[in-house]
Amino acid sequence: MPTVVIAAVYFCNRLWLLPHTSGMSHRLLAWYLGDFLAGALMLCILNGSLAMGNRPALKGILPVSVFLAGCGLFWEVVTPLYLSRSVSDPWDVAAVWLGGMGMLAFFSIMEHR
Repeated sequence: MPTVVIAAVYFCNRLWLLPHTSGMSHRLLAWYLGDFLAGALMLCILNGSLAMGNRPALKGILPVSVFLAGCGLFWEVVTPLYLSRSVSDPWDVAAVWLGGMGMLAFFSIMEHR
């Protein structure tokens, strides 16, 4: 279910919010919302894959942080080396991490319900 919400927010941003915003809000939506959502989505995909293999989900702040930092650093350091339209932005790593931490908090809240 979270993946459907993430996809809906992403497409809403691309198709409706970005064309109707300007200034700082446009830059934040264009530059960082996708990375924020990607961090949340990556944690969903990882934990879903682990569950399919009967493995425990990543739940701790440190293991999730290491995973998200690795993903963010790959996108920001390695990807620009082979994809000419990609640029390195350290704030993207922070956005990926924040998105994943938000999803971790969501998972924690849902588990304790």
